[in-house]
Amino acid sequence: MPGVRRRALAALPALALAGHAAAQDWPNRPVRIIAPAPAGGASDIYARICAQKMGEMMGKPFVVENRVGAAGRIGMEQAARAAPDGHTLFLGSAAIALARALYPNLGFDPVGDFVPVGLMARTQQMMVVPPDLPVSDVQGFIAYARARPGQLAYASSGVGNPPHLAAELFRAMTGTEMTHVPYGGDTPALVDVMAGRVQVFFGSVAPALPLRAAGRLRALAVSGPTRSPAAPELPTIAEAGLPGYNISGWFGLLAPRGTPQPVILQLNAMMIRIMAMEDVQATLLKGGAELGDPSLPAMEAAIRDSVAVIGNAVRIAGIRVE
Repeated sequence: MPGVRRRALAALPALALAGHAAAQDWPNRPVRIIAPAPAGGASDIYARICAQKMGEMMGKPFVVENRVGAAGRIGMEQAARAAPDGHTLFLGSAAIALARALYPNLGFDPVGDFVPVGLMARTQQMMVVPPDLPVSDVQGFIAYARARPGQLAYASSGVGNPPHLAAELFRAMTGTEMTHVPYGGDTPALVDVMAGRVQVFFGSVAPALPLRAAGRLRALAVSGPTRSPAAPELPTIAEAGLPGYNISGWFGLLAPRGTPQPVILQLNAMMIRIMAMEDVQATLLKGGAELGDPSLPAMEAAIRDSVAVIGNAVRIAGIRVE
């Protein structure tokens, strides 16, 4: 054993030099950022911000690849299984914690197979209903739904997505019975909410804001622990009568586990610069997000918290998926 320890210690300088060399040589080809969302989705928008800004900083190409399907799990898996050399990154979100909670047999770990690079935004859902639904607040909706067990439907942007979890937690905590109608994304779900074909949707804040302003849907509350800066007049669902309700998330850049630490530190330094840019901050705030702290400890904490919060919400809601 002493001999093994001496050899391990002797190897440390070589490993340090190898890591330094990896950072010096990186990137030596285009860096791809996998976004598990179609063009125009939140992950895609944030990935394109990173790609543009990092490409300008490095003078090398950073390109976005959209890998859509299975509530983001296709993109997650492709990124998790990529070579950990800094040439594949992943625009992740709290959906990694939801995937771990709902799908324990994926064959990869949606959380453990990644390391943080930098947090971009904190997000939450907005509870919206058709404009002609005769309710004006959360308690009014609860009373309306309880009086019509099984007659109302809620939309989601897909099985296993945050809107699905948000609605199921709401249903479990209020004792209401509603039918789940999954869609292929926020846009078709919002179309059917506006038309009154479904009665409620817990969707992303950004696409709901202009529709709310135009009077095409009514917003009742937001799902996180604090009010949204984009709509500070709306209460949280917890404030509106469901203490403890909390479905919130984040978006940030991740890398496959094993990516050299000098490369991670260089990427993180770029993320810190990006998040200090006024145009980036304006884009995120306009989209209804709250600015994230890009430091590595902040993102580590965000991941850790989402695993706990989402795991608890899945348990309370009793969600089971095949």
